[in-house]
Amino acid sequence: MTTAELGQLMVLQKLTSLGARNVIVQKEGNRSFITFDAPNGKGYKVTTRTKTSGTWQTTTNYGASCTFNKDDNEFWVFVDIGQKPNIFYVTPLSWINNDIYQAHMDYLTKHGGHRAENDESTHHAISIKRVASWKDAWDKLGFSD
Repeated sequence: MTTAELGQLMVLQKLTSLGARNVIVQKEGNRSFITFDAPNGKGYKVTTRTKTSGTWQTTTNYGASCTFNKDDNEFWVFVDIGQKPNIFYVTPLSWINNDIYQAHMDYLTKHGGHRAENDESTHHAISIKRVASWKDAWDKLGFSD
């Protein structure tokens, strides 16, 4: 099982333990996500990002300048499976899209408008400090504290 698959399984188990219903893993092309109904009756879509150490890896292609939507029903859950117990960070899609965009713009500004080594690269790392305020924010997905 890959790190990504293991992380998705951990999120799936966590959602189920919190009372999620109609939990389904779906795929669109290479991308996999979880859909479920929360106890509050609202449906959600969750994409997972998993790490065992260091930073989470993604792409600047997910970055978008947008305003935070407090009614988001799409989320990214960052899971650190290198920690026991696993640690989860539950971020609304609009928030993480904007965070990736802002962090990348800040990076480019520091490097004169270019990537340090390869302008064609879309690699993007996300550190714990960027998502720390979303630790165990399961209430954003309709679960009680």
